[in-house]
Amino acid sequence: QDFASEEPRLEFNVDAPSGVVMEGYLFKRASNAFKTWNRRDFGAPQPLLCPQDVLTVVVEDLRLCSVKPCEDIERRFCFEVVSPTKSCMLQADSEKLRQAWIQAVQASIASAYRESPDSCYLE
Repeated sequence: QDFASEEPRLEFNVDAPSGVVMEGYLFKRASNAFKTWNRRDFGAPQPLLCPQDVLTVVVEDLRLCSVKPCEDIERRFCFEVVSPTKSCMLQADSEKLRQAWIQAVQASIASAYRESPDSCYLE
């Protein structure tokens, strides 16, 4: 299957409660000893980056996070979301998509700073 043809669903709506929405598929590296990669449907709503198809929260509070591209890795188009307690290695399908995801996460982090502290957590 050609995953590269699947464009992310990207919407910037400053009036929306989340402010920034980007959805699409990314590969996520497991944190276990095998470091396997699994394809997941992700969303980058503010203030959380979380897989849409599982109930795992990748990042609890984006205000404490940073995102950076990863070049020194065995896979191309990777980026990492880093929090004080953990990091999450993700892989996009192209350089264009990697840059779009990094920008969406950065915008979500900026938006999280503008939100009140109570709204930065999901129930």
